[in-house]
Amino acid sequence: MRQQDFRTKIGSTVFGVRATALIVKDNRLFVIEDEDGCYTIGGAIQVNETTEDAVVREVKEELGVTSTAGPLAFVVENHFEQAGIHYHNIEFHYLVDLLEDAPLVMQEDTKQLPCRWIALDDLHTVDLKPAFLKSALPEWDGQLRHIHLKE
Repeated sequence: MRQQDFRTKIGSTVFGVRATALIVKDNRLFVIEDEDGCYTIGGAIQVNETTEDAVVREVKEELGVTSTAGPLAFVVENHFEQAGIHYHNIEFHYLVDLLEDAPLVMQEDTKQLPCRWIALDDLHTVDLKPAFLKSALPEWDGQLRHIHLKE
């Protein structure tokens, strides 16, 4: 049975609480690619689940590999629109260590998407979402940052 996650729709806005994996190795960020750009691994946290547990679960679900949550780098209040739907997400972005090699394909249910490593110095050259990571991640000083995003 699938657990209930922290997502709800109020009017035309979807509100959610998410945990996101910033998988960084050798000054490169691991991303998923689709027709809309590049993304990091992540998803909604479940009721009674910690954000650390959620990010480890999301990595396992989407990549099939074991990981550990490292430091929390960013807490993000993200407001955006996608496909005509308004979103208001509270996001917890953790540095994550993989305990196994990452596959170059993300598998979620029946959906498969290619993955790749991008040098932190080259993040500005790709359509990375959320875009704040292009500058904030290469400059991250180890201190938790609170980010407000609004389209």
